[in-house]
Amino acid sequence: MIHSKLISNGQFNEAFDFEIPTGLELATMEQSHSDVFLEIDEPGDYQADALITREKKLTLIVKTADCMPVLISDEEKVGVIHIGWKGLENNIFYKTISKFNLSKLKISIGPHAQECCYEVKKDLETKFKKQCCTYNNIIYLNLSKEIEEFCEKNIIDLEIIDKCTIEDKKYNSYRRDKTNNRQWSFLWI
Repeated sequence: MIHSKLISNGQFNEAFDFEIPTGLELATMEQSHSDVFLEIDEPGDYQADALITREKKLTLIVKTADCMPVLISDEEKVGVIHIGWKGLENNIFYKTISKFNLSKLKISIGPHAQECCYEVKKDLETKFKKQCCTYNNIIYLNLSKEIEEFCEKNIIDLEIIDKCTIEDKKYNSYRRDKTNNRQWSFLWI
């Protein structure tokens, strides 16, 4: 388990290091690579790719394999975002943070498919020119690059856990193993 050093009560779990916080109510998502975010105040399973809450003791959960688990906080509320290339394309990050106080925003990005291993085809390079690079005629996508640049430009605290889910077998990876298993990342106030 990796605890965020930037956001209190934020944690990223490895595939087999799974511990649900006790004494808290859970809010999970049926994620579909959409741009849907919800502000919630009670536990449940929601159709969304991002959740936001102000409720203490309500634990938000984002499930990922190679997509980015993003935890966000502005001291009054917290949120979790599931971001893959479709989420980047749909601007789920910007839509979600529009509900936060940017001057107090903190962002923590957990283990995900890193640029070193995230091979994509030409169509994605066309969509994400700034986030792609080519090595030995293979195109790679950097999922976190746009968020990094946004945080630098807007002077927002950012933490990126430098673990690649494709490369590190401690993590579930759909691209590596074609598994439907996921890591669960947690955040609560």
